[in-house]
Amino acid sequence: MEPFAPSPAARHEPVAVVGTACRLPGGITGLAGLWAALAEERDLIAAAPPAGRADPGRFVDPDPKRRGKAYTMAGGYLGDVSGFDPEYFGISPREAAHMDPQQRMLLEMTAEALDDAAVDAAGLAGSDTAVFAGISDMSYGGLQMARPEEITAYAMSGSALSIAANRLSYVFDLRGPSIAVDTACSSSLVAVHQACETLRSGRSRVALAGGANLLLSPYHFIGFSRARMLSPRGRCATFSANADGYVRAEGGGMVVLKRLSDALADGDRVHAVIEASGANCDGSTSGLTVPSTEMQRRLLHEVYEEAGAAPDRLLYFEAHGTGTPVGDPLECRAVGEALGLRRTSGPLPIGSVKTNLGHAEPASGMAGLFKGILVLRHGRIPASLHGEPRNPQIDFDALNLCPVGSMRPVAAGVDGGVVGVNSFGFGGANAHVVLGAAPRRRSAPPVPEGPLPLVVSARTRKALSEAARAVAERLERGGDAEFYDVCWTASRRRTRHPHRTAVLASGPAEAAAQLTALAADEVALAAASVHTERPAAGGAVFVFCGNGTQWAGMGAALMAQEPVFRAAVEEADRHLEPLLGWSVAALLAEGARGESPEGAEGAAPGAGCADPMTGTAFAQPALFAFQMGLVALLAECGAVPAAVLGHSVGEVAAAYACGALDLPDAARVIAERSRAQAATAGTGRMAAVGLSEQEAAEAVAPYDGRLEIAAVNSARDVTVSGEPEALRVLGRELAEREVPFRELPVDHGFHSAAMDPVEEPLRAGLAGLVSREPRLPMYSTVTGGPVTAGQLDAAYWWHNARRPVRFADAVGRAAGAGAAAMVEIAPHPALAGALHRIASDAPARSPWSPPRPGTGATARPYAAPPCDCWPRGTRAAPTAGSRSPARSRACRRTRGSASRTGTARRSTGSAPAATASWCTRCWASAPRSWSRRGTPPSSAPARRGWPTTVSRGPW
Repeated sequence: MEPFAPSPAARHEPVAVVGTACRLPGGITGLAGLWAALAEERDLIAAAPPAGRADPGRFVDPDPKRRGKAYTMAGGYLGDVSGFDPEYFGISPREAAHMDPQQRMLLEMTAEALDDAAVDAAGLAGSDTAVFAGISDMSYGGLQMARPEEITAYAMSGSALSIAANRLSYVFDLRGPSIAVDTACSSSLVAVHQACETLRSGRSRVALAGGANLLLSPYHFIGFSRARMLSPRGRCATFSANADGYVRAEGGGMVVLKRLSDALADGDRVHAVIEASGANCDGSTSGLTVPSTEMQRRLLHEVYEEAGAAPDRLLYFEAHGTGTPVGDPLECRAVGEALGLRRTSGPLPIGSVKTNLGHAEPASGMAGLFKGILVLRHGRIPASLHGEPRNPQIDFDALNLCPVGSMRPVAAGVDGGVVGVNSFGFGGANAHVVLGAAPRRRSAPPVPEGPLPLVVSARTRKALSEAARAVAERLERGGDAEFYDVCWTASRRRTRHPHRTAVLASGPAEAAAQLTALAADEVALAAASVHTERPAAGGAVFVFCGNGTQWAGMGAALMAQEPVFRAAVEEADRHLEPLLGWSVAALLAEGARGESPEGAEGAAPGAGCADPMTGTAFAQPALFAFQMGLVALLAECGAVPAAVLGHSVGEVAAAYACGALDLPDAARVIAERSRAQAATAGTGRMAAVGLSEQEAAEAVAPYDGRLEIAAVNSARDVTVSGEPEALRVLGRELAEREVPFRELPVDHGFHSAAMDPVEEPLRAGLAGLVSREPRLPMYSTVTGGPVTAGQLDAAYWWHNARRPVRFADAVGRAAGAGAAAMVEIAPHPALAGALHRIASDAPARSPWSPPRPGTGATARPYAAPPCDCWPRGTRAAPTAGSRSPARSRACRRTRGSASRTGTARRSTGSAPAATASWCTRCWASAPRSWSRRGTPPSSAPARRGWPTTVSRGPW
């Protein structure tokens, strides 16, 4: 992103808060949790640190005169602060052990804030995004330095405050200003102000701002106790006569900021708008830590003048409000004189979130900022606790101020109401932010015309399970109205991690049920997920299967329940029936009745058999029509191929899908091919063999042409075809050598000398056939290369029936052209194993990588290959939606433990983090007919009537 020179208007442009993340006492990890705590008036202060921290018995004595002791260690504490997921951020466990947990927390919150903003972190890499991090405490470094023998090079960067911001820029490759801000208790709000200034100057287009604070050392409690700053009662009694000091707290927050015009242009969901911000310093006062009413008052005048906000527009004032006998009266005086006395609409409501959470020192401004956002969002002001009786040193009536002692609505009828957030440092650094409400969003999301795809992604399979469960929980709390936005947001905006799974659902309850089922079943999740390490580049390649994947009853449910599928099959049937003498649509619709189609008597050997699908005359046309139906069904939902290839007879469907053959010509090819090959029934057999092509050639050489290589499916998979007795002998020989050998349930010697009798009838039947230039690439499994105009003539289709299937070569060419996914178009997956092995043998530069193979096809339609095969404006998502806040935890944290030096010991078995992401870019293996009817049991065989329509390969 190139910086630009801002216009005068841009220098005063509002800044949008588009993403948030937090860690606050009470297990609060989001704004919803914070609002619940505030609304319920929870006091989240604990009397002592959590177990495993400093021992209060050693460091606490209630006598304030006792030297070397703190009279309190009460605080607002987080839970586990040693847990971290280093892999997620590309950090080694050894380095992570020497990183200040505040740095770790900032990394986690940044990932979560970007996810909340629906900003793809990879899209920010290399940009001028700015980072400002408020941080003050260096306890972790001090604890490490106390044991010199354990100091490493990592300890230096892990302890430096500057690295708190610089590490964020490094990990996410952000190249704008990167500054750690330490102005004590105002650090994080100063960081927000500096971020706003950077955005308004045009130096950066996106900025990250926040802060973190952890109470890792007991010595700060001792120091603040000696200064008599801490509350002996362990309560921030802001504005109360009982105010006797503040309570320390842990926590942090991060926001993603953009200029409002940029946020609206990007379609961002805006939490709130920063109308103006400012910072100054007290200068010389009666004491270094004594606030200056004059400078606080001046700052408020300047900031509200810049915001153009008259005092009567102020709905609520979130004070610094620590509960100290000196600070509270001076702050109220400044607020009253600058704002309260200038109001005509009644006293100014004032309060402090510190009464609930404690004072998070350098991170405290983030809690106040988040409370201000929530007041604007909900239109209500939560109570500040412990405020009675009121402080007699503060004349609230004379200052026209009103402490909020119970939940109350904001003033009605205020046009453009704002909320003020105050923050001071004990060295005199002051900051203030004026928040305005988010712009109105459109009244209702677009109405989809069908189910929507939901893809959840994660860094590992285990994290994927957790992410699926988290998204399900979020959907259960949400409503139908936001479901479209949730789908659209994640499909277009969120970071996509390597492990992905997908469901297709008409609403949040259905999606939640499917995700919950996947999260609870490792086998189903493994079968329904895909793994890719590289970004999608070349789209999806549709791989059309060949003989052997058909089964009695395939397509019956789809014919009955999917109009688009049925229409495509019936269209193919209009061209096939005159050539075949029987209806392929009727065959598919009738399912497994065990009867040949009406009018098919005498059509070919195999007619009249108990299972028509065992006869080539019926199986090949049925397979072709079935594949046409699947392609139409996927296209209706927006899943379209970037290239195609076919295995043996699957090339006919591939040729039609890419436009090389029109439907009449494709029907002609399939009719002539199936009729000619049907006559060879009983003349040969086939077997799958676990040998390379060269090894297989050597194995069949002694049989003098009685056996041939029929297909090369991967570097370790071939199919051998030929005379039945010779094939059985070969099987015994290979068994002695412990070579995998499996005879296939096929009574034809396809791609062998057994096919020689069909050459003349096939060439004659297809005489004059002329193919077109494919409109998208088709990779030939006859030649292994791309198909060109005119190539698919009668001679080609004879070679297609006789020559070995060069499947591995064709897949390799497609992968080399940048294929991001292989999607098997089949009634039952047959090629997934070969695709997996090809992917396993691929060079590192290839833009795809294999998943763990699943246990069956029944769950595979959920899988989400990593490619762009859902174009914008499809039936499923006709128009852009609004960004939705639905997300899962960005990081899967592993619990650790702290040693005496404070280094974190990472437990074994951790897995990298997960985020929830919707990937319309490729859910190609999730046809509507599958997910709408739910997940079949993972043990259910694919032949039970479940519409196991598509298997995705290992990309």
